Amino acid sequence: MFLGDKGRPSQYHHIRMNYDVLIDNEKMTLAKLAANLGFYNILYDGKINEVETVYDTDKRLLTGAGLLIRKKHSTKRTYFSLVRISSMANVRMREKKSFLGECEPKDQPRDFPVQIAEAINKIFNNLFTINVVDVVKHCEPYIVTEITGNRYKIVSGTGYEAEMCFETLKIRDAQTGRKLKLRNFSISLELNPNYEKEREHILWVIERYCKEFVPLNRNRFEVAEVAVRPRVSEQSQKPANGQGEAGKEGKKGKKAKKSKKDFKKEGE
Repeated sequence: MFLGDKGRPSQYHHIRMNYDVLIDNEKMTLAKLAANLGFYNILYDGKINEVETVYDTDKRLLTGAGLLIRKKHSTKRTYFSLVRISSMANVRMREKKSFLGECEPKDQPRDFPVQIAEAINKIFNNLFTINVVDVVKHCEPYIVTEITGNRYKIVSGTGYEAEMCFETLKIRDAQTGRKLKLRNFSISLELNPNYEKEREHILWVIERYCKEFVPLNRNRFEVAEVAVRPRVSEQSQKPANGQGEAGKEGKKGKKAKKSKKDFKKEGE
């Protein structure tokens, strides 16, 4: 790192909206979009074949603070970037991305700790009180996602373009070895204020006519992390009926038993 920027930097930021796929029928969805978008063309833009790796320490010091060190690899380019995730409810305003630079596919964050630490301190305004260089040196792959599928462009008559993807995500937790595969639909939109009308129209058509999709207030990393590390609720951690302390009380005899009426009162 860093080999220079081989991509085409954009003047404006992009947002990527992710959707859970309830009915997996790409041809049907494309037909509905083509019929309802109006003066927009949908153009096939090629196959997707990428690997996205998010790095962290074994204690998850970075992702726990809302910071991703991310490496994206495809046949065309490999690069590192930083993503800062806030706790805001609006998914369009939650992410702040910072491009780090092109690298070799085999490169790891620990190979460039000083450059990455400087970028982290810049994006967080030097709020970290820990030695960020040392943290980066101890980063290892955390969530690895292989992304395949088809990419399309939505082009309006005014020249505005959006990118939508029908994706298969093969997710692996590098720390636990847990794997999972799921389908994902995503749409990437440039936040050019001159095309706000076109952007909102595309999102409205998806919401109105594509009931097979459920919007997710998560970026791709969060979708992948929840898939392989599902959050266990307190309710599911409680002992099943007849087990634990409740089961022990039931074995003490009739005096320990309670009527349905008693249980009802306790629940009120």
